[in-house]
Amino acid sequence: MRKILLFLLTVAQVICFGQGKIFPGDASINTSLLKPGAYSMAYTVNYNGKWVEIGTYQTEVEVDNKYLKVNTSLSFINASAKWTDNFVADASNFKPVSSYSDRDERTLSLFFNSNISGEYIEKKSQKKKSIKQTLKDDCFDVSVYPYILQLLPLDVGYRATIPVFDYEAKDNTKTYNVFIKEVKTGIYLSDLTGNHIVWKVDVLEENTGHRFEYYIDKSTRRVWKISIVSAKGDKIVMNDKETDFNPFKNKFDKEATLTMINDGNSVIKGVAFARDNENEGTLKGLAVLNINKKQYAFKGTNIVLIPYTSYYKEWIAMNEKQRKIKNAKPVPLPKDAYDCFKTTTVYDDNGNFEFANLKPGEYLLVTGFGYTHTSRQTEETGRAAVIVNGTYQGDHVYTSVFVYSSNATANIQKVVSIKKDGDKVEVKLKKTF
Repeated sequence: MRKILLFLLTVAQVICFGQGKIFPGDASINTSLLKPGAYSMAYTVNYNGKWVEIGTYQTEVEVDNKYLKVNTSLSFINASAKWTDNFVADASNFKPVSSYSDRDERTLSLFFNSNISGEYIEKKSQKKKSIKQTLKDDCFDVSVYPYILQLLPLDVGYRATIPVFDYEAKDNTKTYNVFIKEVKTGIYLSDLTGNHIVWKVDVLEENTGHRFEYYIDKSTRRVWKISIVSAKGDKIVMNDKETDFNPFKNKFDKEATLTMINDGNSVIKGVAFARDNENEGTLKGLAVLNINKKQYAFKGTNIVLIPYTSYYKEWIAMNEKQRKIKNAKPVPLPKDAYDCFKTTTVYDDNGNFEFANLKPGEYLLVTGFGYTHTSRQTEETGRAAVIVNGTYQGDHVYTSVFVYSSNATANIQKVVSIKKDGDKVEVKLKKTF
């Protein structure tokens, strides 16, 4: 009886805490949780105690009845280098089918059947190496296991081992284990969408010694964050950029918006300049006393035209609210909406610019440029006692006028209306201080 109880206790522990190995086709993998889509993550590193974004990690997931296809890329901000990975797995059991990887120094292509074949090419020397590898046991491709994590029956105390194949692993068989060391509840705070209750999944790669912490949404299984500590102690964090975030009530029509800015016969002609009010004190802000000349936007200054439709008005209103919230990030526009901004430049030394081919409607003009700010202040420079017939009458105050100059920036926005097709509207983009 005691042996039977011990056996049942052992089985219960494996069932409750998932301490066994997860192989392709394992019944605990919930394939219905896998969703197609595209997302981007900010790739940041800890450099001298400061977090610096060095690139963007983009992922596209495609799923059909036959295959899981994942394309990823890591683009670096200050370099032309781009790392790409493409892999295909059987959609029913996640057995690897093929993979392709491109790095600075090499490319690697693999094909999985009963054996593994492929090619490794060193870019600098153009040396090619044929790959023939025997796969003794079932395992996942190393690129697939992060997606397996999202599909497992995660719970507090859950642990499991995931065998993977990596051609560039140090061991001879090229297979090693990925250990799910700990799972616990956590909260991920998004500046755009607020708090998300997540599973914090602590993972250790046996081959590399790297430690990962995945923040996986309990409801949607979306990966919000990946925190990485390498075997050498380097720290990397990847955060979801939420490029699919869409808080807009108004719908965006790209085709109609492009027609609005490209297919009309109207023109906006304008001049951009800043003008200082030198006065300080009680006279500050009285433009009628402004004696400074216009300071025109320099040649080449960008002027941006935004179609002032209900969609863009909603976007601007949301960002005005965001600015009032401490540490809140601005609400981003989808790429299609950014594509409908129209830009021109100041073409001479007098701040002149033009927009053509516009249809009737409202437009928001936006620009910013530097200029020299001059201020005039009257300051006390001395006092002298006034004595008449031996009697003190008070002090005489001596004053001087001082003029100060400093660098400043004029940020200007103006809404312009075109009433009918063919109109030529003239506008002044001015900033008076």
